[in-house]
Amino acid sequence: MTTGNDNGYDIRSILKQMREEYWEALSEEESEAKQTLECLVFTLGGERYAFETHFACEVIRIPKLIRVPAVQSLVTGIFNLRGDITAAIDIRPMLGLAQPEFGPTGRILVVRGDLFSTGILVEGAHGVQPLDLEQFETAVSGLSAERKQFIRGHFNLEEGAVLLLDMEALLAAPELLVGEA
Repeated sequence: MTTGNDNGYDIRSILKQMREEYWEALSEEESEAKQTLECLVFTLGGERYAFETHFACEVIRIPKLIRVPAVQSLVTGIFNLRGDITAAIDIRPMLGLAQPEFGPTGRILVVRGDLFSTGILVEGAHGVQPLDLEQFETAVSGLSAERKQFIRGHFNLEEGAVLLLDMEALLAAPELLVGEA
C-alpha cells in the first residue's frame, strides 16, 4: 500500500499538520471564550429586563385571559396552557414600573419556580441572549427598596442597560402566593 509519495506529497504528514492546526485553533478559542449568562431578555415598563433561561418554559402570545374574582391584584387572569390552568401575572406594580397597555408585541413568559408555574405578562420578548458577565454589576443605584429586592444587578450593554431579575425572590414573594397578601 502506498502512502501518497507517488504524486510528490506525503498524506500522513499533511494530515498530522492539519490535526495540529485544528487542535491549536480549538485551544485558542477556549482561552478567548468569555463567561456569559444565558438569559431571556424582555421589555417591562419600558425598560429591558432579563432572567436566567432555566426558569423559562416558553414564550407565548397573550391569549384570552379569564378574570378571577377575589385574587391578588397582580393576577390579571388565567388561561389554558395545553390543559393546564395557568395564572397570568403583571409584576410591574411589584417593581414600581409604569403600566402601559400590552400591545401586539405583548407576550407571556411561562416560568417555573420551586412551588408553581405561572405566566408573566411583558410588553415584548427579545429572545435568549448570552449576556457577558464582565458587563455585570451587582449594585444598582437609584432603585427603590421594593425594586431592589427583586433585582440582582444589571448588564451595561451597547444597546443600554439590562436589569437582571432575581427570579427566586420574585417567585417566592408573598404577593404571588395564593391566600397571601
